[in-house]
Amino acid sequence: MTRHLVVTADDLGLDADTNRSIVGLMREGLVTATTLITVAPAAADAVRRVLAANVPVPNLHVTLTSAREFRPWRPLAPDVASLTDASGAFHIAPARVGARASADDVVREMAAQLRWMHTAALRPAVLDSHSGSLYGVRGRSFLSAALDFSAEHGLGFRLPRRLPGLVGCVVPRRLRRRYEDAVAGAEARGVRLPETMVSSWLPGTLVLSYAQLRASVLAQLRRLPEGVSELMLHPAPPSAARRLHPAEGRKRVWELRLLRDPLLARTLRRERIELVPAW
Repeated sequence: MTRHLVVTADDLGLDADTNRSIVGLMREGLVTATTLITVAPAAADAVRRVLAANVPVPNLHVTLTSAREFRPWRPLAPDVASLTDASGAFHIAPARVGARASADDVVREMAAQLRWMHTAALRPAVLDSHSGSLYGVRGRSFLSAALDFSAEHGLGFRLPRRLPGLVGCVVPRRLRRRYEDAVAGAEARGVRLPETMVSSWLPGTLVLSYAQLRASVLAQLRRLPEGVSELMLHPAPPSAARRLHPAEGRKRVWELRLLRDPLLARTLRRERIELVPAW
């Protein structure tokens, strides 16, 4: 066996500047996959750029929450009241999804977002969850519904077969059991999973320098197991990062810098890690 890596830039569709940066990275071969937020304000702009550049089709970044820094996002499916506030917009806090959402509404909204991509002539290969709403970290889990949906539509799912080694992180027994059951459920359904995940896991307020971020990611890559894993980052140019909380925006600018860093490319070559578009 060999070690393969999908390099994913999350949050395509967030704004035009982010779209421009991510599509540019894909054209240069520095990123092999991206995920599209279909309810975000620049989703249509992202589709135009992807089709014009002839880069790989984005994966579906299932989104059930609004972003604090933008005007409220709204569902694409009608009659999904358990996902929305009184104005009909998604809640900002993922915990509200875990506390109030019904599985039926989650499935209807996933179907509407996938249909939106199909209508735009995009056929994603993988589904994943923006802000972790499907995983149940902050309340009810929708993993079973998401895995059924993925199996029905022939989609892979972003759920690593083995948890990343996060320094100082202890996974509560309840969440570990939920995770193990979901991995077994994916196997039983024939849903493709990545082997493990690599990222800059700390929140922006705890990432104090570019050197710290780079060292963390490179150390994880050196420990990458056999099989197909995923490096997931949120690259953004300074013009887009200014919309975000300063620490989070700074982190995203550093993640864009990392993807262009020659040391990352040298590490991948030295470790004999082959880049691939999907698991």
